[in-house]
Amino acid sequence: MTDLLARQHMASRLADLMKGDANALAMLQLMCQGKANDAAKNAEIWTGPFSSLRDDILGFDRPSESANRAIGIWEEDANSGDFVRSRKHIDLWRFCADVERISKKSDRKRIVFLGESVARGFFFSPLYGPAMVLERQLTESGEPVEVIDLAQSNCGSWWLTEMARAACVLQPDAFVAFAGNNWRAKPLGGTSVEAFSDGVLLSEDGGVATLMARQRARACDIATETIRELARIASEVGVPLIFVVPEINLADWNSCPAGTLDVPLMSNDHAVRWIAAYTDAKRMLEAGHLTNAERYAREAIVLDGGASSCSLELLARIRLEQSNSRDASSTLRQSRDVNDDTRVLPGIFEVVADTIRRVGNEENVKIVDLPRIFERHYRNEMPGRTQFLDYCHLTAEGIQIAMAATAQAIKEAMLHETAELDDLIALAPAPMSEQEGWAHLLAGVHNAHWGQEPEICRYHFRRAVTCHPALGDRSVPLIFDAFRHAAPSVWISGFGELVEHQIASTYLMGFGLISRGLINEFPMLEAMQAEFPELQDRQLDPDFALGLVREIDLLHPHWTHLMDANRWFRRSFKAAYETESVFTFVCTETENLELKIECRIPGALEIGNVIIDVNGTEVGSVEVKGGWCAETLAVSKSILTRGLNRMTIRWPNVNRQDMRKRVREDFEAGQRADTRTHFGQLHDLTLAIASI
Repeated sequence: MTDLLARQHMASRLADLMKGDANALAMLQLMCQGKANDAAKNAEIWTGPFSSLRDDILGFDRPSESANRAIGIWEEDANSGDFVRSRKHIDLWRFCADVERISKKSDRKRIVFLGESVARGFFFSPLYGPAMVLERQLTESGEPVEVIDLAQSNCGSWWLTEMARAACVLQPDAFVAFAGNNWRAKPLGGTSVEAFSDGVLLSEDGGVATLMARQRARACDIATETIRELARIASEVGVPLIFVVPEINLADWNSCPAGTLDVPLMSNDHAVRWIAAYTDAKRMLEAGHLTNAERYAREAIVLDGGASSCSLELLARIRLEQSNSRDASSTLRQSRDVNDDTRVLPGIFEVVADTIRRVGNEENVKIVDLPRIFERHYRNEMPGRTQFLDYCHLTAEGIQIAMAATAQAIKEAMLHETAELDDLIALAPAPMSEQEGWAHLLAGVHNAHWGQEPEICRYHFRRAVTCHPALGDRSVPLIFDAFRHAAPSVWISGFGELVEHQIASTYLMGFGLISRGLINEFPMLEAMQAEFPELQDRQLDPDFALGLVREIDLLHPHWTHLMDANRWFRRSFKAAYETESVFTFVCTETENLELKIECRIPGALEIGNVIIDVNGTEVGSVEVKGGWCAETLAVSKSILTRGLNRMTIRWPNVNRQDMRKRVREDFEAGQRADTRTHFGQLHDLTLAIASI
């Protein structure tokens, strides 16, 4: 849609809105908006962790007499000409290499290494990572080199090119960029002509799928611009550019964790049919009727337009049961490309990877295609826990193979030599046992926080003490205690000892805690207790267990999962994005409880029964429609256990109003759009010890 045509559509909408709709002012703002200039276009770049570097990097090409040149957190020392880590950016040190000084170039070949958290060696940083592995592989294979590690966690595409431009002063002999996981289009919404055009899709059948495809196309545009700019920078200084295309974890990562759904807004008929098809597909899979399971899963995908990762992941599970791993891999890649504003995890889109390959070849960039390299090396095995610690961050083995392939490419492009991949892998240094143990221990925490299956969390906890048994004596109990309290972990007495180790400090202080707030830690604590029996006598919830307190509010952040999309919206209710909502709580004693629930099914056109059970036993139901309904139910102590208990709320599949028009209007007014189906909504959910 052209700007002129979009403004004509907005003029018509404005005429209607001026009759009394509160969104009229936002529409007027849209019509008055001019084309954003380049400075405004890049404004959101500086809202991330490197915003404090804005003046440094933007002034690099235009230094004043008093200003020192800078490369990220490193500023030029006027006396020595070295680049020294600046204390004014000390809050950003944890995102970067633990390097105090970048000296002037010696007689060794110099490689500038750029990238994101994968290139940083997330979970191993700052003690082990791709840059140091690459330097050893190249040096041990006969060519002494110096790898300048400029990789930065949370690095975006624009910042990547600015770092490359600034690093030209280091006189590199080659650039290596290992990136693409953070290349996303800017969030939807805001008052813009583009947002208005997007908003039209929200009220159309298949519109959310089209909107997601549009966002991926925007990400491809970003990839094209980034590769071309990096190639231009390398060409200007006459050195090769080697670009490493990332891979993602397909086998051991769920985009849509167990029990959650990411169903796009649909018409009433499509929504009712989708729920039935998805439910039947799961039931048939569990019964082993794979042909019928696949048929129902495909029906759900047709209805959601491929805009739901849960239906795609279900189809992939069916295909794995059919021993069809190739099609399962393709379906899982499609599920990882499902994107909305609440899905913030890194991971390269398949279309972005294809764009990097195509544009890289056009610009004479040497491409290290990690998906293809892993495919060949592991003989078509689906990438999983062998290569990855989470969604995209590499194990030590994954790092060693990725950097061996990168060393191959550098030798060809810079030295005009060849080397065998296996020979370079053999030259890679391994992390110390303690470093690898910490990486797996923190990966277990990370996987649990992002809603992954207990089995994979336990696997990483088990690997941690296998790599370094001493972690089980002190560090494992410290992690458990740090996360089981209502207070933030940084306030717990043992936390100071925990972060004395550099790897633990970098993760826990930099990524695991500070900006996250309180969340539900029970899945992680359960996995730890299951793997380490010595922790089973420790109270899971020493601050909010029923018996220690008389009442708990299950809508409080203490019981909210990190993956819960409700965390992105300010509203007076909790949306249920799943057909069954599960809440866990702890009892110190088995006493009769009183449950207060206030809920509704948004836009419901008929009455439905919301069923509540505790530990598998039904305790009552609530008849609900579109308005709020409140009920008080008794929970007998006979069905409760000391320790962890589970309450499940089952939402009925009823006919409902089409909510897309309302969401579109909110979106056009500049509000964040919730494009997912609410199967129910909760305003109150409290448990209390019964008074009688």
